[in-house]
Amino acid sequence: MTAERHDQDQDQDQETATFLTAEDSVFTAQDLSRALPLYRLTTLQYDVWHTVLSEMTDGGWVPLTLEEIADRLGTKKSNISPALGRLAELGLIWRVSNGLHRINPRIAFKGSQEEWVEALSEVPADVPEVILPAYHRRPPRGGRGGLAATG
Repeated sequence: MTAERHDQDQDQDQETATFLTAEDSVFTAQDLSRALPLYRLTTLQYDVWHTVLSEMTDGGWVPLTLEEIADRLGTKKSNISPALGRLAELGLIWRVSNGLHRINPRIAFKGSQEEWVEALSEVPADVPEVILPAYHRRPPRGGRGGLAATG
């Protein structure tokens, strides 16, 4: 591969890259992976997050029904709605209509920079601002009884 071809491929990759953001700065998928445990998601919530993230189309859209998500994860449809609700409560996603969700472009995005800017302007007012916990290390996990108490 020529250097020119490599540069063109990199430019094209950057145009369709997944942008991960936090407020006014950009952070990497690795940063998001480190921050997610701080939200104390259940295993199912974490699995649902990764499922919708992996199915994100250009513009941040996720065209999956509850049944499709449940089938992919081998669980009941009734388990998916509360998990999506928790992700929405955290501001990571929001429901657009039946079978269509959108990932908050402040967190993850697939598409061009121009599409990302447009998506940012389309975030509904009721979607909470995503605040990444500022822990220097992950809080301890709870014992058998569930999560550790927070103060």
